[in-house]
Amino acid sequence: MSEFLGVAFSPYVGHWTGTAPNAKVPLWNSYSEQDIVRMLDAIAPQFNKISTYGMGYAGYYPPTTPWNQLDSNCHVAGAAAQLNRQTGRVAIEVAQGIYQQANPAHQQAEIEAAFSAAKEANTVYPKTVTSLVFTNEYVINAETADAVNAMILANKQKAHEFSIKVGVRSHTFGEIANPNSPYYTQLKTLIQNCDFIQCNLYPGVNAASPTEGVNQVGQAFHQIKRAVADINPQCEVMIGETGWPSQGISFNNTDNNVANLLAYYEAIDKWALEHRVMIYLFEAIDEPWKSNQNAKVPPDNPWQGPNGAEGHYGLWYLNAQGEYTQKKA
Repeated sequence: MSEFLGVAFSPYVGHWTGTAPNAKVPLWNSYSEQDIVRMLDAIAPQFNKISTYGMGYAGYYPPTTPWNQLDSNCHVAGAAAQLNRQTGRVAIEVAQGIYQQANPAHQQAEIEAAFSAAKEANTVYPKTVTSLVFTNEYVINAETADAVNAMILANKQKAHEFSIKVGVRSHTFGEIANPNSPYYTQLKTLIQNCDFIQCNLYPGVNAASPTEGVNQVGQAFHQIKRAVADINPQCEVMIGETGWPSQGISFNNTDNNVANLLAYYEAIDKWALEHRVMIYLFEAIDEPWKSNQNAKVPPDNPWQGPNGAEGHYGLWYLNAQGEYTQKKA
């Protein structure tokens, strides 16, 4: 187990049933806390850190809905705490995601839910939730950078009182190495106020091999790291997502198979250890819903359609017997 590798995690791992255009995946609230304990139990022998994406609020829930009666993301921190209590140690440490919500009332409810989940989990087993990740791939301009910065400022002291760090995950932190970026100033301010940032970094388009992909990710990371160190040396720079799918068409048009997925995992593991950088691999378990079986053919984004790779980044998958099986070449 590498101290520098974790996995991005969501519990929506069920398979499609039926045929297009009426195929279906399990309901978003259909995975119980105990179901998620089983998932985390499969992951824990190899990874003791997960980073999640949200608390489960959606437009179909009034903002007054109790935080533990939402879509199943709301149960992840609690499931990790249960597993930690069963094993008598921190088998899974959680960076709790806070998803961006269009409705301000939902956004505040999402933030309060994350605090509630963290507090309850850490009561069940201390140090289960160690950080809050404010939004995912939402920082794309000056306005959204300012919005996330406001969330950080409003909640940082409260989080620190619970010994919880605050930060943000985005795919745009490369902009901080460009002083001419239209939102350089806003990004700089955001980084000044974060305990950490998680950078989503993937191999470039047509990367010839997993080794080349890791080199590309490493170069991008170091460029960001140098820029952040000049702004806030106390801000830890992590990789919040990186990965290589086992099949399908990916947004970066790589050669996708299980052998390459595993080779990328091994190469990025070695890189993380050498450079002492915390990395969350995308992702723990395949999420079939991301390869939309009902998308029109050809889909607008081929990587999200029925032959897309989005549902195949997991190191594990749910097999026909209901077991979480690790992919092997």
